[in-house]
Amino acid sequence: MYKGRHLNKIIDLLERDEVAFGRVVMNGSFEELMFWAESNFDFVIIEMEHEGFNFTNLRQSLAQLMNRKRITENGLLADPTPIAWVAPDAREIAVNQWVVQQTLDQGPYGVIVPGITTPEEAQAAVAAARYPQRPGSNDTSPEGMRGWWRRYAPRYWGLTPQEYFDVADLWPLDPDGELILIGIIEDEAGVKNIRDILKQAKGIGAIWMEHFDMALSMGVRMGQEDPRVEEGLMKVLTACKDFGVPCAVGSADPKEVEMRLNQGFKIIMNGVFKPDMSVLETGWRVAGRKSSPYPPRKRRSYRKK
Repeated sequence: MYKGRHLNKIIDLLERDEVAFGRVVMNGSFEELMFWAESNFDFVIIEMEHEGFNFTNLRQSLAQLMNRKRITENGLLADPTPIAWVAPDAREIAVNQWVVQQTLDQGPYGVIVPGITTPEEAQAAVAAARYPQRPGSNDTSPEGMRGWWRRYAPRYWGLTPQEYFDVADLWPLDPDGELILIGIIEDEAGVKNIRDILKQAKGIGAIWMEHFDMALSMGVRMGQEDPRVEEGLMKVLTACKDFGVPCAVGSADPKEVEMRLNQGFKIIMNGVFKPDMSVLETGWRVAGRKSSPYPPRKRRSYRKK
């Protein structure tokens, strides 16, 4: 049995200074989502930025990640924890708060917001993901803008509407919150402003610097290996360490995973562009995990004899 304090496995691992491992899967890829629901990955990112910004598909995608056997073993822990990657970037979210609100209303345990370049944009994303706080709370700033809707998310989490409202806040701004907001830095302006973003925007749960978009912003076509990209990544990582914010990175190479763990990254993702069944085996071993991250090749029978 998994013994943790949070329902969100990413948050639970980060609070214990452990590494969270996950996969990126396109919204609506139901067969693939069912496959990873049986894996030992800690989270699954449902990608809606480039393909499939569709709330009906998001609800169905979330349903495929439901694993009733694990619920009987681990209670209401979301394992793997689903996170939704929204389509609009942070500049648009500042004037289209409804995107984050309606995404969270479907039931994911957090959102990934692309294109953060300024503290103001990051703060707008945080406000969009929060309910208005009770008067007298210690974490009333930024003021939440999320409106109340009780239909999908509480039921998916297995909570009453009141229970959901009480825990559906951003960690670590709310230490008891079960939602995580991961901001993507993907251009030179974001790297330049990273320290101001982390200092001024409260409620960011983790930062991810996305290699390929960073390269494109520099005029390098698919230039992940460009030294300027790596330099930017290290600046983001250093800032995250200084401010105590977990840093995320994607990888499609086993040797790179080991390097990133040694550098201090706390969230490791294997993406959709170059899925490799061996990629995270190395990271799993370096992090001290005993089991394989991947589903068993043969299904076991759970029938009583």
